[in-house]
Amino acid sequence: MLLSFSVANYRSFREEQTLNLLASKRLRPTEESPHCCEVPGAGEHALRVVSLYGANGAGKSNLVRALALLRRLVLQGTAPGKSLPCQTFLLDDESPAKPTSFEVQFVQEGEVFRYGLCYDAERVWEEWFGVYEGKKEHSVFSRITTKDGEVTVELGPPIKGVRHSPKIKALAEVAARPNQLFLTEVANLDDPEAQGVFFERAVRWFASTLTIVEPSTSSSSLAKMIASDQSFAEFAGRFLRDANTGIAGVDVDTELLKSENSNLPPRVIARIIERLVPGDAMVLSGEDGGKMFFEPAGKDAVKYHRILALHDQQKGHRARLPLQEESDGSQRLLDLLPALYRLTRQGGVFVIDELERSMHPMLARKFIEFFLKAEGSAKSQLIFTTHESTLLDLDLMRRDGIWFAEKDPEGATHLYSLADFKVRKDLRIEKGYLEGRFGAIPFLGGIDHLIEEQAAEAKA
Repeated sequence: MLLSFSVANYRSFREEQTLNLLASKRLRPTEESPHCCEVPGAGEHALRVVSLYGANGAGKSNLVRALALLRRLVLQGTAPGKSLPCQTFLLDDESPAKPTSFEVQFVQEGEVFRYGLCYDAERVWEEWFGVYEGKKEHSVFSRITTKDGEVTVELGPPIKGVRHSPKIKALAEVAARPNQLFLTEVANLDDPEAQGVFFERAVRWFASTLTIVEPSTSSSSLAKMIASDQSFAEFAGRFLRDANTGIAGVDVDTELLKSENSNLPPRVIARIIERLVPGDAMVLSGEDGGKMFFEPAGKDAVKYHRILALHDQQKGHRARLPLQEESDGSQRLLDLLPALYRLTRQGGVFVIDELERSMHPMLARKFIEFFLKAEGSAKSQLIFTTHESTLLDLDLMRRDGIWFAEKDPEGATHLYSLADFKVRKDLRIEKGYLEGRFGAIPFLGGIDHLIEEQAAEAKA
């Protein structure tokens, strides 16, 4: 579970802003509420569904990008001699010279962790990682980098009887490059036993529990899941069928491609093979707009998957159409179904930017309802940005699960929750939002003025 995410001096965020996913103490969850789950040992509850609203350009996607960047910094790191990816707030004179900071609180396998860093393009100035025992936090490690580039890593004392392994102690002695996270060095050990229980759980949270789906994201594992997981293929087909997309099921055609027997140029095959690693997958866009799914198949070959949509015909036959022949909404829904499948079976934290993109509002609502009601999703979390005002319904969402992003006159993004407002129980939240009661909507008076000017010019 994600408990909070804080960001400062990144893109449209100037001062530190925090998306808090803990349930408001003023809105205590009932025992049967599907919207919350208990935080281990904290006497708190975490929200399972959180939405973020705001006008175009208000900073919603920047929050998702910030979390995606933190994940990439941890898992991929920075090559020697390379600059750290840094995009500071640019609309004042001071912020470009200040560092960026991220901090995340999360739960993994019953432990509550806090991890954060402060960095600029040249170095990671600070890095910290702690684990909670009840409400008390214990340091797992802290890291400081001097202006001269000297890195110091201090490991915390044994916590709950857990001591650091010899490899972790050796890593701490060597520390890390100024432009590299210490947590990345630990992740690079690729040895859970050497990492130790706390580091291993933190790395796994970033690598496996947290999934980020951006508007243009296509699930690279989608074709492989359909081809190899019959349970998922049946789930996807039934969901698409019940959603009245006209699709009765999905299937995959697979072809083994080598440089000498492929319609693709040999250099393209070679580049795909070079970029793929065992267990990985890749999705590319074809000339016809269709998605091309690849996975490795030895040293000089790749498997090419093509997803097909099945349509019922008379006499029990089924037509097999390329997926690109389907509507954008159906394709978008299929891209999101691996997330929904995992959320209701394996658990996880899914952050989806523009949930409703290309989808009918009623379908977006059913997506959320299915997640909340599905067995096996009690410890899962769905966080999404949206413009869809019909989802502003207190029968669907909790007040503290509805968040807004709005820019101030200086162009800096601020985050706040509907729980910050005194709202009557009978108030239609959608109507109040569209009327501007909660902010975070575009001001379109300038467009009205432009229309009037053009109309006057046309009459002249």
